[in-house]
Amino acid sequence: MKRSHEPSAGHSQPHKKHKHNDSQQRKHQHANGSPHSQHRPVSSDTHRHQEHREQRSLPYEEAITHLPPPTSPSAPIPPYTPFTIPANQLPPLPPITSPSLATAPFKHKSLLPSYNRSTSTTSEQELSYERLEFLGDAYIELLATRLIFSRFPSLPAGSQSQLRELLVKNETLAEYSRVYGFDKRVEVGAMEAMLEDGRKRNKGFNKVLGDVFEAYVAAVVLDDDGGGVEVVEKWLTALWAPKLLEAARNDRSYAYNPELALTHDADTADPSNLYNPTAKAELQKRLQPSRDVKLSYETYKDSVELKGDQLGQNRHFIALYLTGYGYERKLLGMGEGKNKVEAGNWAATEAMHGKCKELVEECEAKLAVIKEEKRKERERQEAA
Repeated sequence: MKRSHEPSAGHSQPHKKHKHNDSQQRKHQHANGSPHSQHRPVSSDTHRHQEHREQRSLPYEEAITHLPPPTSPSAPIPPYTPFTIPANQLPPLPPITSPSLATAPFKHKSLLPSYNRSTSTTSEQELSYERLEFLGDAYIELLATRLIFSRFPSLPAGSQSQLRELLVKNETLAEYSRVYGFDKRVEVGAMEAMLEDGRKRNKGFNKVLGDVFEAYVAAVVLDDDGGGVEVVEKWLTALWAPKLLEAARNDRSYAYNPELALTHDADTADPSNLYNPTAKAELQKRLQPSRDVKLSYETYKDSVELKGDQLGQNRHFIALYLTGYGYERKLLGMGEGKNKVEAGNWAATEAMHGKCKELVEECEAKLAVIKEEKRKERERQEAA
């Protein structure tokens, strides 16, 4: 995540939530009637992140090598083992040997011999994409959960859920259906029925393609009772790898968590880009707020709801001010995050490693002098 534009050091924005878009946000003044906040120039650090985000997606065979290794096995699902991906190509589509299973993911129920138009039902023995997608959906959810749980253990549960949603949502699965040509493998009669079915249930063709992909996953599992799940896990892990790395580039809480080691060597990474969940506590320990020293974390901009792959998530904006050590509401840092805690930690991180790093060190030195003077005073009193 990129840090935001800076409000004036002497004024903060009131805490207020709403769900409007950026263009609809209102500007607020501080309770003392001070001027509106001002924006700061985009930092070189921000430019580096923008350039980083604009990098092209890695090929599948390269992306999978950048994922963190699994940290724990999850019986009874077989453990993941790598498999060969041809250079600059999609992960190989797992074959289905059973003739009936091979065609079922692309058949709408209306094409089955047992289809009853009056009841819109079919025989339990005949498979269509509608029956198979129920099973495939469960396997995809399970394997995405296993992948994220084993390879990204340091992510908070909420972030793990958001990352999983990116992998399993219908738009992602429909995208995979298209790249494998599933949209062209659906028989014409089934296509017409599927489109009509989609219109009736307000789905649209993307939803249908997502269901078809889920059905194909189920067919692969059913085709091999002994190893179908393992085959699907290998395939999906390779298929998901570029999307996981793209999420890492676009979200600093994923990309620069030192325990993830996705896109950089954590030992040489810029600490201002490393998400530190204890940053606020560390800064408080260094400056030790008291009656005369205060660290204030304040909302400087209304939260916004994100779109695209991050639809349903919010972005929060926190500014950190220092009063004490000779300063009055000195802006130390700013941060953005999925919640106020994360945004506050980014603000504290910027304070300790950004433009105000020397100021924080200066205040820390003043604190050391004060402590030493108090220690000597105690010793004099005890000796008297």
